[in-house]
Amino acid sequence: MSMATTMLVIKPVSPLICQSRRARLNHRTTHTPLHRVMTHPTTCLGSVAPSATKSPVDDFDPELPIEEALTPPSSWYTDPSFLDLELDRVFYRGWQAVGYTDQVKSPQDFFTGRLGNVEFVVCRDENGKIHAFHNVCRHHASLLASGSGRKSCFVCPYHGWTYALNGALLRATRIKGIRNFDVKEFGLVPLKVATWGPFVLLNFEKDVSPAHKVESDIAAKEWAGSCVDILGNSCIDPSLTYLCSREYTVECNWKVFCDNYLDGGYHVPYAHKGLASGLKLDSYSTTVDQPAVPMILTDLERKLFMLSFIPIS
Repeated sequence: MSMATTMLVIKPVSPLICQSRRARLNHRTTHTPLHRVMTHPTTCLGSVAPSATKSPVDDFDPELPIEEALTPPSSWYTDPSFLDLELDRVFYRGWQAVGYTDQVKSPQDFFTGRLGNVEFVVCRDENGKIHAFHNVCRHHASLLASGSGRKSCFVCPYHGWTYALNGALLRATRIKGIRNFDVKEFGLVPLKVATWGPFVLLNFEKDVSPAHKVESDIAAKEWAGSCVDILGNSCIDPSLTYLCSREYTVECNWKVFCDNYLDGGYHVPYAHKGLASGLKLDSYSTTVDQPAVPMILTDLERKLFMLSFIPIS
């Protein structure tokens, strides 16, 4: 019998994500003639001015002992601008686990996903190299691919622009006579990608060059911090293989989900009575280790990251 690994990935979704077309417009250009299309379109990774949330963030002290910890203000869980700040400072910085290497095991394999408002596609080209790109056509910002599977190229369903698995633009329709159009300047916008064990990691930072090869150990250390030393590649059972993915939309702020998962079984006797009957919860203990916080984070950003380790009162 085949065994399977399970990876829980929290993907915060902006309140505006239902307006997916509008979100993708951040990738597109203005209504100009084709030969004036911008070479480097902006993405939806814009930051929120820290001043709007300066006071509540500064009031949070991750060094307080748990006996003195207070519940963060409700605005941290409900204010869309605060979620935008978290996306920019926490999720769009550093490395994020987005899938498994088994999903791109063979040439032409691909899978897609979304983090916040950012659509991405990961694929393996004919030479066996793994690539990651913004899953957005450079012409009119249509999504190129969905789900997972195998493709020899990516064809835009809107106007037929075609891209190779290495991101190069292969075909742009109806551009005859257009001046100053350089095909080399209109490839897919790349994302930095790395692998560690069975995990595929992406880095969404705009100032990180995707062309620079990253060693897997370095990416893993930045992603999981001291947990890499605890786990190590030897702790990942090679007999475990990827079978499938299931996505569930949970109607809550992402921190509430983390709080529930990290409360040390506090809720189990009441919310999961059947499970509780087979456990000795009194024998469980919680050890707080160093979280994987990128060294480049400012004090404000570290406080945001530490939020997920503070329980709700």
